[in-house]
Amino acid sequence: MNNLLRATVTHHVGWGVLILLCSLAAASCAQPVQTVDTTSFGPSQDQQTIAGYYRAEAMVLKEKAAAIAESAVRYEQLFGPESDWVSGSRQLSQYYAVAAQDLERRADAYEEAAKTGRQRRR
Repeated sequence: MNNLLRATVTHHVGWGVLILLCSLAAASCAQPVQTVDTTSFGPSQDQQTIAGYYRAEAMVLKEKAAAIAESAVRYEQLFGPESDWVSGSRQLSQYYAVAAQDLERRADAYEEAAKTGRQRRR
């Protein structure tokens, strides 16, 4: 009985050590997360990456604006043109469209900063 208990404990300790070693190996292989300051025009930041981020966000907002505009058309058919659902949907769609334009302007500014930065390095 004593040998059975010792074998069981040894088995569990062995698995624990194996799991610990695998966890440490996985943690040592993990790459550090590189953060990008999306408000910085400084040369330490990748301006093209920031511009791409703002372009992607603008696309998401454009898609939301289009979807909500479609909802406004359906609401108009269901509830009439004077419905609060229709006016609210149109206002929200317009808000998203304006926000998307703002993000496009930001992306343009960061792309211009990237071009200017490349010209200075030459």
